Amino acid sequence: MRMFMGGVVLALLAGCSLPASLVPGEPNVSKYSKKSPKDYAACVLPAWQQEIPKTAQTSISNGYRITAPSIITADEIVDVVKYKDGSHVSLYQGPPWAKSAAMRKAVRDCL
Repeated sequence: MRMFMGGVVLALLAGCSLPASLVPGEPNVSKYSKKSPKDYAACVLPAWQQEIPKTAQTSISNGYRITAPSIITADEIVDVVKYKDGSHVSLYQGPPWAKSAAMRKAVRDCL
C-alpha cells in the first residue's frame, strides 16, 4: 500500500510540472500596455531574473515569452505580443500556493 501511495504522489507532482510550451488556457493576468513587446519584455526580464536567476526570454510570433522555471510546480510564464499600438500581456502562474507575488508585481509595474 505504501508503494502505491508513493506512486500516486509522484504522479501528482509530475502532473503539476508542465513544459513551458504547454501554456494553460486562461492567464492569471491579462492586460494591455502602451509599450512595444520589446520594451515591455526588457522591463520584466531583469525583474524576474532578480527573483529566479534562470529566467529566460524567447521569441514567439509577434512578441516574446519570458519563462521562470520551477522545480516543484508549473513554470511562471508571461507572453507579450504586439497588439494595436502596444502589447497584450498574459501572465500564467501555477497553483495558488506557488504563485510569486513579486513576479506578478513586476508584470503590473512594467505596464
